[in-house]
Amino acid sequence: GVQNTMWFRGVAVDTRRDRVLVTKATGERGNTQGELQVFRPDGTRVRRVGNKICSTYKQGQKHPWYITVGDTDGNILVSDYGNHCIYAYSKKGQFLFKFGVEGNGEGQLKGPQGICSDGGGNIIVADSGNSRVELFDKRGRFLEPITTE
Repeated sequence: GVQNTMWFRGVAVDTRRDRVLVTKATGERGNTQGELQVFRPDGTRVRRVGNKICSTYKQGQKHPWYITVGDTDGNILVSDYGNHCIYAYSKKGQFLFKFGVEGNGEGQLKGPQGICSDGGGNIIVADSGNSRVELFDKRGRFLEPITTE
């Protein structure tokens, strides 16, 4: 099951594969570790994704928060508030890539939170620390800022 921690969680439902995806962060402030947990609708855990897979690439999650399933390919996208980046995993949970670095330039992120994708597979990120929304292609390449005015 899902244990109680002091950190916020994200949740998404993958209707194509009938799975519930939940982000999890544990540890003390300044020393957190994160992972993604995949469950069946009855609460049975299917797998854990995150630190073990990402540490191979030296990309361990710090504070995963929001999560979505990509529209066109079914990839899992997770915003990591603490590492100022986005992680992409295959529908089977294999690490694909990450994008974003801390900063306020185009394509840089500072505490990303909300995340979703559009019908073309582009990734839309709510960049909370920079008070903006940014658009990336499905491989994480910056396309343009999205104005909300």
